[in-house]
Amino acid sequence: MNKILVVDDDMDILTLMEMTLSMNNYSVKAVARWEEIYESIDQFNPDLIILDVSLGGVDGREICKNIKRSDRMQHIPVVLFSANAEMGRHVSECGAQAFIAKPYTLAGLLQTIRENLN
Repeated sequence: MNKILVVDDDMDILTLMEMTLSMNNYSVKAVARWEEIYESIDQFNPDLIILDVSLGGVDGREICKNIKRSDRMQHIPVVLFSANAEMGRHVSECGAQAFIAKPYTLAGLLQTIRENLN
């Protein structure tokens, strides 16, 4: 079973994402605080990370850059998501594999996940 780490400071989105992905046979760890991302990666060892761009004053694109610079984490695909669809134009600049605009469709979310799992 593939493991997905979801990072968003909106608890409603986290809960919905966790339920949706679990029902689609993914093992999910949901994290609301950006400060817990690196520890969660080390402990959960995700196959894919879904990362909100706006995390309570921290830019998810910067976190993505840090992940992609790390020898131990750079292999993990990162999918950014945001309510601001314009953010999708900057995905490649931070090394993310894909972008999902909120609100997203279930079919679109699952397709993006399948396309980006190693």
